Amino acid sequence: MSALEATIRRKQRELEASIRDMGMEALDERLQSATAMPLRPAYRLSTLIAENVPMGRAVLVYEVARPTPETTSAELAELAKAYVQLGGASALVVRTDSADTPSGLRDLFTVQQAVPKVPVLARDWLIHPLQVCEIKESGAAGALGIINQVTGRGTGVMSSFSAALGLDSPVEVVNAKEVEELSKQGVVFYAINVSVGLSVAIPGFANKIAHGLLGTLPFGAISLVGVRSLEEASAARQSGADALLVKAELLASYGKDVRALGNALEYAVTLDD
Repeated sequence: MSALEATIRRKQRELEASIRDMGMEALDERLQSATAMPLRPAYRLSTLIAENVPMGRAVLVYEVARPTPETTSAELAELAKAYVQLGGASALVVRTDSADTPSGLRDLFTVQQAVPKVPVLARDWLIHPLQVCEIKESGAAGALGIINQVTGRGTGVMSSFSAALGLDSPVEVVNAKEVEELSKQGVVFYAINVSVGLSVAIPGFANKIAHGLLGTLPFGAISLVGVRSLEEASAARQSGADALLVKAELLASYGKDVRALGNALEYAVTLDD
């Protein structure tokens, strides 16, 4: 069993337990209630991207992850504020999976309270609309973790349900065939190298994959590319990425010097005239 398969099976067990405790009738009522009251304002991240990209500016989305298992939600919130105030983050993504934090959605809520003017998304392995509903109820601006390789035929349903709630929920794709199929289902926000990632240890390989996929996106589509180095950030921007997910690996390489990271990223993603 691969690591991805093991993770998805764990998520399935967790969801099955939650739904069993809730009951199907209560589940249906909860999903219908969420749809009846979509998030306001809706689509905060995609709106931010639409405002910045025509001006030649990439939107930097910083991943907020616990540096150590002992890190508290309050400390995570302080880290998030530093990313925004010193690092130049325009949006944040908070890991909420049980493998990343014992606090789950509490981390997400705490970070949102710390930076109320910044779109904050949850990052998890999303396989059921209930998860999207819970994220919406927490007040988040979106959800990162709808992966076509994982959800398969349910990808379109998950994407449509998220959109109905007013959430930005990029769908992660790994090849041009997935892009073609999902574009027919109305998907307009795509993620690349975010959760599934590329494990091939060949210099520049991830950049080539991202460049190729960005070129296949339908006209008007929005793209979010995960980057683990300044080189990947520069390459993704040059290839046309609208937004960059600054992953934990890149953040960790700068330690506590968030301002230095922000300056380096600004230089790396500035396009020459």
